[in-house]
Amino acid sequence: MRGGFPAYWPAAVREACAEAGRAILAVRSDAVGAGVERKADGSPVSRADRAASDILRDRLCALSPSLPVVCEEGSHDPGLSARFWVVDPLDGTREFVRGSDVFTVNVALVDEGRPVFGAIHLPVSGQCWWGGVGLGAWRDEEPIHGARRTDELPRIISSPAERAANARGFLALLLRHFPDAELSQLPGALKFCRVAEGLADAYPRVTPSAAWDIAAGHALVEAAGGTVLGEDGRDLRYRMAPGWPVPGFLAVGDAGAQWLGEVVSRASR
Repeated sequence: MRGGFPAYWPAAVREACAEAGRAILAVRSDAVGAGVERKADGSPVSRADRAASDILRDRLCALSPSLPVVCEEGSHDPGLSARFWVVDPLDGTREFVRGSDVFTVNVALVDEGRPVFGAIHLPVSGQCWWGGVGLGAWRDEEPIHGARRTDELPRIISSPAERAANARGFLALLLRHFPDAELSQLPGALKFCRVAEGLADAYPRVTPSAAWDIAAGHALVEAAGGTVLGEDGRDLRYRMAPGWPVPGFLAVGDAGAQWLGEVVSRASR
């Protein structure tokens, strides 16, 4: 047993994610359409979200019936349990609805507010990035690690909606500290994957998100040798609240990066 969970769980979770991914693609290829509706907050939800949610809930409950499943499209209440699954059955519904291939299935195991395992599955390619405490980080069966670069100019990756001109929080601090830094954009949880596999150095998030958007990538980045910090510059932890909100944060592939301390000290002022 590693990370406080049975050795067979990672493979079982990856297969559950793959099954959910196949269900999502089946909905996309259905001539009837995705069946998109609007939730109370205005965000879209589709038949694919619900199909993937049902699969993941059933598979995770079969692994451990005593562990609650906190899911964007299901229950948000873990009860009194300090350990529970956090699931986004289709991260990137907007991308899915408009025909993009950039959407993922995200599953994390959270223990005492900290993600100890995470898997991010990309249905269109079948690839899965996964890792956790005692496991390291992996892309399918290949080990990955955050970049350990000697130069001090980080490669920053952010969401398309977070324009540099309107930057706040960690993104603003990074761009101020490194005005010539390379800045790229990518939707969804794949930004965590790029940091974990060393293709980007920092992922600052300015706009609020939710635990199911972040927890799997958080576990992956930490397993790859990185860190994820909250707006206060401390290790990000998850606390129950309506909608499981997560404010801005910073994911870094190298927890020992020389520039990190100075940026964090500015954030905490």
